[in-house]
Amino acid sequence: MKSKIIVCGLDSTGHKVFRLLKQHGAYVVGIHNRPLAGEGDDVIIGDLQAAETLLEAGIREAQTLVLATSEDGVNLSVLMQARVLNPRIRIINRLFNTSLGERLDATLPEHITMSVAALSAPIFAFSALGNVAIGQLKLFNQTWPIHQMHIDESHPWR
Repeated sequence: MKSKIIVCGLDSTGHKVFRLLKQHGAYVVGIHNRPLAGEGDDVIIGDLQAAETLLEAGIREAQTLVLATSEDGVNLSVLMQARVLNPRIRIINRLFNTSLGERLDATLPEHITMSVAALSAPIFAFSALGNVAIGQLKLFNQTWPIHQMHIDESHPWR
């Protein structure tokens, strides 16, 4: 059986994460505070912070919880409720407060903080420098751009 992933908060970022996970064949359940057009039984509608909503989504047997709302306070509240219901769950937490995220990562087991601004800032910087970066890699305390390159018959790397 596939590992269950719960994505909590299906606004813009959360919905993209939810759809990508589904595209890759993950067993994913979404939680949102209002109905979404075109979504079926794999989306639970309810209070994101309520134990009942998390239980209905299957928090006790889930391996990963993605907290994707744009409100740090809501994500922290759901984090605490989720850890009470499933102390071993891995949590990916979208936080704007990066210093709080770093502290949580250092303190809580199986907790990873993601900041949309921190993830996208290098791409903006590389673009401003004239690079067409598709991602970034942190190596030797420096952030490096990742480029897509076509290697044909006459390319020096071939």
